[in-house]
Amino acid sequence: MWNMARKAKLFLVFLLGCTAPMWAQSQNSTVSYLEIYDLDSGTHHVVKEFPFVVEAPNWTPDGNWLVVNKDGKLYRVSPDGSSDLEEIPTGNISQCNNDHVVTADGKWIGLSSNDPNIRGYNSYVYIVPFGGGEPRKITPEGPSYLHGISPDGKTAAYCAFRGPNREQDVYIMPVKGGKETRLTDAPGLDDGPEFSPDGKYIWFNSVRTGRMQAWRMRANGKEQTQMTFDENMNSWFPHISPDGKKVVYLAYHDYEIDPGSHIANLNVQLRMIPAEGGDPEVLVEFFGGQGSLNVNSWSPDSRKFAYVSYRLAEEMTAPKKEMAIQMYSLRTLIGTPELFAKNHEYVLSRLVQMGFTGAEPASYQNGKFYGMEPSAFRKLMDEAGLDLISSHTTRFLSAAEKESGDFTEALKWWDECIAAHKAAGIPRLVMSMSPPISSEKELEVMSKYLEAIGQRCKDNGIRFGYHSHSHEFRKVEETTMMDYFMTHTTPENVFFQMDVYWAVMAGVSPVEYMKKYPGRFELLHIKDKYEIGQSGMVGFEAIFNNFKLAGTKGYVVELEQASTPNILKGVRESALYLRNAPYVKASYSE
Repeated sequence: MWNMARKAKLFLVFLLGCTAPMWAQSQNSTVSYLEIYDLDSGTHHVVKEFPFVVEAPNWTPDGNWLVVNKDGKLYRVSPDGSSDLEEIPTGNISQCNNDHVVTADGKWIGLSSNDPNIRGYNSYVYIVPFGGGEPRKITPEGPSYLHGISPDGKTAAYCAFRGPNREQDVYIMPVKGGKETRLTDAPGLDDGPEFSPDGKYIWFNSVRTGRMQAWRMRANGKEQTQMTFDENMNSWFPHISPDGKKVVYLAYHDYEIDPGSHIANLNVQLRMIPAEGGDPEVLVEFFGGQGSLNVNSWSPDSRKFAYVSYRLAEEMTAPKKEMAIQMYSLRTLIGTPELFAKNHEYVLSRLVQMGFTGAEPASYQNGKFYGMEPSAFRKLMDEAGLDLISSHTTRFLSAAEKESGDFTEALKWWDECIAAHKAAGIPRLVMSMSPPISSEKELEVMSKYLEAIGQRCKDNGIRFGYHSHSHEFRKVEETTMMDYFMTHTTPENVFFQMDVYWAVMAGVSPVEYMKKYPGRFELLHIKDKYEIGQSGMVGFEAIFNNFKLAGTKGYVVELEQASTPNILKGVRESALYLRNAPYVKASYSE
């Protein structure tokens, strides 16, 4: 069914605002891969690729067809991919969503669709012969989203929004028509009702515990029992196999999505549990979500099931460019050793899909990166497809060290740090910041500190750099931190990584500093208030056009926050902005 916010009021606004057909996800710029998972081999393969959105496969009881929806209509395609999409005629119903069910005898298809005779969007349940025909409307009231038909073909199970508050619950109703019966009344969304093969149970998903989980109840609504207890995942659309032994379902990572929503274009998992409950098995992780597994897609022999994975065409077709990500941007997902261990596979794979080729960690501590030994961290990043171009860390000078000018102990810390970075094969080590400085005496000590670290890095074959924020451009007596560091360190030992956003926020022009100190900015941080290019306040075109003058060999994208809570969405938009920007070169490495 459609992506829905948890609050019914938001859904009501959505209904009132819709007057044109709307599908479960955007029909543009998406490539669909119809896939089959084989339980016997534990593998999956692509049956057919489509340069548009197809959704929600049903496997017919005779095993001959997969039924999908596209552009509001239903189609069938052979499970081996040998046929093209063949439209199933549905009369004047042309706004089908991805909630459709083939009856156990294979003679009928139940579907959900807008009624073209009613203004606005409000889904109803229909039934139509499998060979096509004029659909018959079952539910007189909407919104109603079909997910199951009983094995005897007599009862439809659906999610419905009813009452003044649009409460979202599971209902059943005779297929021939009649009175609907409400089966659930828990707070929040109950969705995806599907009959077990023996007709005794209805499986569904519910957010009543605060996290979306799979549940099971008797066909009369009794004995409502939680069946999945997934941690850190929201579990949607449990589908039971024809032999009644297995249940496969779709799981979303909870840091990316509200428990009551199921949207497209996220990395999700297919999980499986025994029908009587038990620990879940993760079968496959892929890019998809809405439309991937909304309806039952088991093969008749219960050995395979179909689903749809997706790729965003713009991610595939946008120009490829050397582009690194500052991993601090993703600190809420991978910012600690615990989070990194849990989420790195998902996050790093998504970054590569977006087009990132490199990374700049900001996690060095006690000889390790994100809690990992240097060589192991390097191997993991290589396997992910992200080159380690630099690394952020720092060791502040104490008040006593700044007063005495003796930073011997601090340099011992840097020696260990350099050794770890060398072991990780990281070519550049960047001091992530220094606190504001209030006197030229402190500036002198700090410049000597930078130069000493840089010399040690040079001796070990590593480049050393300093990362600026905004306070480096403030007046300190007759100069600024930035100007003093530039003129009191050598290019051989110290390069500078200007954060262009913080420079603009400090009231200076990044390009003017490039011109003032040519060749000193080996790396840059490309950042905006939110997504890159979003604010219009940073002159990115002029900055990129002066890379050669500045000596810039690469850039690092950083987001401190996105315009939405989903930081990965903001990172993706930033990546696409830069990949499509005509003034951004494919490579600055030479």
